Amino acid sequence: MKKLGTAVAAAAVVGAAVTGCSSSDSGGSGSADGVVKAAIITSGPVNDVGWNQGMVEGAEKLEAEGLIDLTVVQQDSGATSEQIAQIVTDLAEDGNQLIVGHSFNYGEPIKGIIADYPDVLFAYPGGFGDITANLADYSQPFYQGSFLTGILAGDLTETGILAGTAGFEIPVCKAQIEAFADGARLTYKGPGEIQLRPSYIGGWSDAAAQTLEAVNALVDQGADQFSTCGVDAATIEGAKQRGVGVAGYTMDQTPLAPENVVSSVVWNLDEVLRAMIADVEAGNVDPAKYYEVDITEGGLDVVINPAFVDKISPEAMALFEEYREKIMAGEFEVEYKGGD
Repeated sequence: MKKLGTAVAAAAVVGAAVTGCSSSDSGGSGSADGVVKAAIITSGPVNDVGWNQGMVEGAEKLEAEGLIDLTVVQQDSGATSEQIAQIVTDLAEDGNQLIVGHSFNYGEPIKGIIADYPDVLFAYPGGFGDITANLADYSQPFYQGSFLTGILAGDLTETGILAGTAGFEIPVCKAQIEAFADGARLTYKGPGEIQLRPSYIGGWSDAAAQTLEAVNALVDQGADQFSTCGVDAATIEGAKQRGVGVAGYTMDQTPLAPENVVSSVVWNLDEVLRAMIADVEAGNVDPAKYYEVDITEGGLDVVINPAFVDKISPEAMALFEEYREKIMAGEFEVEYKGGD
């Protein structure tokens, strides 16, 4: 695997492209040994124990299987559209057959590139089926796992007030937070009903200060169990500081706050990438697909922090396992409340 750091990413890819293929022969066999040349552009550190690390580790699994020749370009959430467009162009010129811009914000700059490289499959996580020509989208079915984390949160909450933090009120995040509350309603035995208080920050990992401020305000309002979408690091830090519970996002985030992370929704991105690689190998890059690899297909799971196993009631644990099995078997469908 080739890793290109943030500061030198564009220059390094340009340098590689000098000896790579041109736009006229990009795609094709991609690499001499027949494996697919694939590139991931992150939107933050590759060791964030979350969104970016999960994608990189998923790609590394496929590389270990001999399916891809992997390049990772580490960028941060402050990268401009012009920077992303240049990096994507350089990666295409270097012969990459699959280029994944792993950020909601990368969709628009990638759209300006795809026509020049019709044999390359590009992808980004819009999460709502925004596909065009050879640009794919891939879903983030976090709401399915979030329902299960909510079952645990409903048993643990002392106030009945749940909170959700997210970068923006986009469908995938709204659905996740709403499902968290729906799961909690199955196990909450306190007075009154579960109250849900979402907070949409207006930024992603670059909005850590605003996220911490929001967490503090929500705890002051009585929230003691949190779900988080895209602003997980700061939310978990806030939960740790205030001593409340939180559900991890995209990876097992227990290491970030072992006394506060109750459970985590784990996104198995190797399965998402595997579906893309199969299409690249078959030449099915245009029209691109909306890749929906949900919990029934192994794209998602939930893990519980062992430190909380004895704190969760046997009844709630049994309900968690019952619904987990039903959802994975396709016998129960979590309601999607993300809107249009």
